[in-house]
Formats: sequence, structure tokens, C-alpha cells
Amino acid sequence: MKKIILIIFTLMSTFLFTKNITTKQVKENLNKKNWVIIDTRSSDSFNGWMLEGAKREGHIKGATDFSANWLRKQHLTKKDLQLLDKRLIEKNINKNTNVVLYDFSGKDSALVEKYLKEKGIKNIYTYNGKEWINNTNLPMEKFENYQMLVPPIWVDQLVKGNKPKSYNGNGYKVFEVSWGPINDALSYIRAHIKGAVHINTNEIEHAPNWSVNSDSKLIDFAKNNGININDTIILYGEDVMASYRVAMILRYIGVKDVKIINGGTQALIRDNIPMERGIVDKESTKNIGTNKIVNKYIIDDMETAKKILKNKNKQLIDIRSWNEYIGKISGYSYMDRKGRPTGSIWGNSGTTANSLESYRNIDDTMRNPNEILALWQNLNVDTNKQMTFFCGSGWRAAEVYIYSKVLGIKNSSVYSNGWMEWSCHKENPITVEK
Repeated sequence: MKKIILIIFTLMSTFLFTKNITTKQVKENLNKKNWVIIDTRSSDSFNGWMLEGAKREGHIKGATDFSANWLRKQHLTKKDLQLLDKRLIEKNINKNTNVVLYDFSGKDSALVEKYLKEKGIKNIYTYNGKEWINNTNLPMEKFENYQMLVPPIWVDQLVKGNKPKSYNGNGYKVFEVSWGPINDALSYIRAHIKGAVHINTNEIEHAPNWSVNSDSKLIDFAKNNGININDTIILYGEDVMASYRVAMILRYIGVKDVKIINGGTQALIRDNIPMERGIVDKESTKNIGTNKIVNKYIIDDMETAKKILKNKNKQLIDIRSWNEYIGKISGYSYMDRKGRPTGSIWGNSGTTANSLESYRNIDDTMRNPNEILALWQNLNVDTNKQMTFFCGSGWRAAEVYIYSKVLGIKNSSVYSNGWMEWSCHKENPITVEK
């Protein structure tokens, strides 16, 4: 009878009780193949933001991430769950590895622990991340320009009159970005950040191919929205890709400090950031700090794209789905031209023209930057060469371009008009897989 009770207790301990681990043990096992150290805090903390009382930027060097916020996403879809399963495989989190979960409060690790146990993973340890992160003698890692992607609390502090880290104090403006007129911007109408103005992406591009507007019209766009190149501009939206599209344009115009809320509108809702209703009118300006485009090198035209394809030190990188890349589908309901510019290389994206799961977490935050670098390496994308991203009309490429800047890559640009423009010209070489 005693043996039966002992066996039952042992089984219960395996499933219900997680073992704590010391700093010394973390150090000893950090780089072992059968151990995985996981940061369960927010992606913002992992990237570099000092949140929850952290005294140093970033995460334990050598750790990967599996944020509890991914599991807090409202309405987890079948596709979300499949992507989480894929991430477990990619991060080597399985029944045969020893898994160390760390955070600051215990709540994040507990949620991830529950999820992993439901997946049959039993060898789980917990660690108080404060012991490592607040110890200046232990190695940490952050990403060079992590401050380009801000957590919701950062914007909340700014709106409340505080001066959060990395704010330059020159004034700021917040914009909610989406496609279509403001009367159709349901997310904005329901609630938006206090003082936020709506930007319709039609203000920066035009049909039928959604090409970027002329330089003079982009200058007018900045004037109409009261944007000065010395302001801090914060962008967000329900469809985060729209924010990145406008971010690229603002950097092109010459705005020095463009920030995007990592995770967009759903991150604001998740973190219970105070919002307001009502439409905030645009306030125009005659002086945006420049009379011409400052950073012409950010956006390449078609003739430049042709030269890139002929230069062995440059790469034209296709940020579309595999089926778009090989010419099986066009990717768009309003355009049937299929294929790719001959000589371009595949940079992956997602499964459709509207998704980017290869570069994002399921809560629409930026994917672990180290995993993006690994993705590129596997696809023979050379970060030492000039990297020019393109997609259909520039939206996906713009988001990946911003991610390259978060990583600190200086030699990147965007062929913004992309496949929509390239495929309109019959003289351009096109490859379609048989």
C-alpha cells in the first residue's frame, strides 16, 4: 500500500510541481543541446525594454523566447495553435529536453508551464529571472535598435505627460493607421489612444497597383498630418502591417524618430491601456522641417532593382509566400500576373498576401530577431550584402525592412512598387517554376 501511495505521489509531483533551479545551474546548462532556457516575459522585454523592474536591457544571452502573452491572445485560432506547435519544434522544446522557464513575477512562467505540460513536456524547471538580469556580472543580450518597437505602457506614459526612455522630448504625435476613409476605420472609431489621429494608407499610395505616391505628394501628406521630421511619431493599428508601411514612408521623408507599437491595437487591449472615443481632427502644418525627401536611398525604383539583380554584392529579396514566389498563384484577387523577377531570392513571408507569420509571433509582435537572422541564413540571404526587399506592392516588404533596422542592419532598402510594377512591363525577365 505504501508503495502505491509513493508511486501516486511521484506521478503527481511530476505533473503538478515544477522544480526550481539556481543561477549556477542555469550557467552550467545554458549552452547544452538538451537544455533550453526560455524567457516567458513579453517580447518587448526580450528585445531590450526594461520592464517590471528590470535593471538591465534584454534577456539572458543564449536564451530563447516563448512569451506568455502569446497564450493570452484573444480568440486563439487553429492557425495560431499550429504556429505555436511549429515554434516548439524550431526552439527545440520537446519531451526529451530540459526546459527552464524564467520571468519576474512567476505568472508568465506558470502560464507557459501549464501549456507545455498539456503538450506532454515534463522536464520543466523555473528560475527567477531577476537573479540573472539584475546581476551586472552575468551576460545579457539586446537588439541594437529595439527602441523602434515600443510596448503599450511606453505610449501610455508618454500620453500621461511623462518622459519615458528613448523619447527625445521634441514633441510627439500618435497615429492609428488603416486602409480606407475614417468612417470605415471601425477599430479607430470604437476606441483609440488619447489624441491619436487616423491615417488612411490611401494618403501615401494610389490604385490600381498601390504604388507609392510621388515625392511631392508625400511631402504634402506630412504637411496635412502636421508631421515634422524632428517629432517622435508613434504608429499603431489593428492591421499592424499598415503601420509598418507608413513607418517606412516617414523614414523616407526624413522623420528621425519613428516608433511602432509592438503588437498594435491588440497589445493595447491586452495591457488595458486607457483609450478614448471620438474622431481627432488632423492639424496641418506648412513647415515639416524639410522641403524635399531626405532619405531617397530607402526606396528603390524599378531601374535600380534591375541594377541590383546584376550586382553580385546586392540581393533583391522576395517577401512573398512560396506559392507566389514560384508562380503558382498571384496572391491577389485583383491581379493575375504570376512569377518573380528573374534572379531574385526568396525571403519567405507567410502563407498569404496578408500574413507575415514567418516574421511575427501569433500576437503580431516581431518574431525573435535571432530567429529572423537564422531564417535568412537558411535561405541564403546574406546580411553582409545590400538587402533590397520587395513583395506585391510594398506592405510586407516595409515591415521586414523595419525589422532589419531593429536588428541594426544598415544596408537595407525597399523596392516598394515590387511585383505589381515589375510584372506590368513585358520586357522585364520573369521566372515561373514548372
